[in-house]
Amino acid sequence: MKDKDQFFQTVLNHTSDVLMICDRNRHVVYITPNAYELSGYGPEEWKNRDTFFFLHPEDKEYMLKRHQNLLTSKQKSSSEYRTIKKNGEIMYCECKTTPLPDTENYLQVVSMRDITERKKMEMDLEYHKSRHEVLQNSLKNFSNDLTSVMKLADLEDRMLQEIEAILPGSNPIILTAFPNQATDLDDGYIVTSSTKMFIKIGDQGEHPYILSLQASAVRESMETIWLETLVHYAMMLFENLSIIGNLMHQVEKAAHRKETPQWMLRMMFQIQEQQRLTLSSDLHDTVLQDQIDLYRRLATLLQGNEMEKEAKSKLMKVEQGLLDIIHEIRMTCNHLRPPLLRELGLEKSLVIMFENIQLSSTYKINFTAEGLTALSLNEEETIGIYRIVQEFLHHAEEVSRAAVVAFDFHYSNDILKMVYQDDGVGIVIIDDDGSANMRLTSVSQRAQSLGGEIEMTSNPSGGFHAVLTLPLNRIAANLHPHKNGDHTQDYFGSR
Repeated sequence: MKDKDQFFQTVLNHTSDVLMICDRNRHVVYITPNAYELSGYGPEEWKNRDTFFFLHPEDKEYMLKRHQNLLTSKQKSSSEYRTIKKNGEIMYCECKTTPLPDTENYLQVVSMRDITERKKMEMDLEYHKSRHEVLQNSLKNFSNDLTSVMKLADLEDRMLQEIEAILPGSNPIILTAFPNQATDLDDGYIVTSSTKMFIKIGDQGEHPYILSLQASAVRESMETIWLETLVHYAMMLFENLSIIGNLMHQVEKAAHRKETPQWMLRMMFQIQEQQRLTLSSDLHDTVLQDQIDLYRRLATLLQGNEMEKEAKSKLMKVEQGLLDIIHEIRMTCNHLRPPLLRELGLEKSLVIMFENIQLSSTYKINFTAEGLTALSLNEEETIGIYRIVQEFLHHAEEVSRAAVVAFDFHYSNDILKMVYQDDGVGIVIIDDDGSANMRLTSVSQRAQSLGGEIEMTSNPSGGFHAVLTLPLNRIAANLHPHKNGDHTQDYFGSR
């Protein structure tokens, strides 16, 4: 029996959990020695004291209610709470209590375990989860807000506001000169000194645009990633605002010189072509299909029903009218957006257009081409030249009232030349007040947008004459304006 008691005492002395037996007033009847080492309080400090003496003040009320419920219910219970060691450290404990209601003074067996490390890990995980959500929501709100930012000053205010809110004490500011601690900054990369972080957003004119903040405010890697992402959003908008500013500067200079920049002409004609494509598709998919459906219904009605001769004659006229409308809508759609223009190429598309026009026009079209089979044009160039030809045909029909028009295309040595001639009455290209013919102005702007030029002469006795010259190697260069310091290639693509 003595050996058995010694065995149990040895187990109790070496167990990692603190074991206690307390009475109904929570005074210790028995406690394992490891409680002294764990709490920092010696045997005399535990003697005749309420075991709740070293509870954290914020958990004491909860534990008092728990103890009262345990005495009343006579059921086992477990809980987690905080204690304060003698040295002031906070310790998280897991406690399991078994009541012994039939014993004298209502004893309870208490098993207490130190779970501080586990609780710290749980709290750390919860913190990082919550922090991650905060950072994600911040980036989402910031990127959404940037859609309404139109000025650099507004971008600066919004960015500084967000950084200060997420990184308290960071004291972010914008510098327009390289600080001594970071004289070699690349856009978007963080450079850290002993106390500061620097990130270059871009360049404003001849000055850098640098974000500076307190390095101590960024405490974790995910906050560094958040800051890099936020700056990346700001850099994209900064670049766009710089491009817009550059374009506005070019527009002001061009307006002063009374010129229209080539990039603006290209943009104008591209928007125009997109609108024509949309209108053509809408006409084809709605109005044209409705007219075809009406025509088929009417044709079925005429074929399958006996009716009076006069009524049938009237309906047949309506049928013919519908056919004419369908033809006109198709012609309008083809005019708005020539079918298979890019697939067929310029020469074949022009031949098809001339053949269709000859069916209803009052003038004859002569067309010659040399070297066009070796010509490789992109869609913008093809549609641009095609539209110029259309404008000259409209001019021949509506203004010159020509009997014969001629188009001569010649391509060699990277130069495409088109010569137009008609035998019409001729017109005044520039009026006395200095204003230009609107249709011919459009032709000239089309040529300019492609990097070419056009010369036009008109004689009342000799008709109208025009020479279009397109140096295709220069077109390719103009489609890459960034080679000359312009940034408009972002909007218009390349050849």
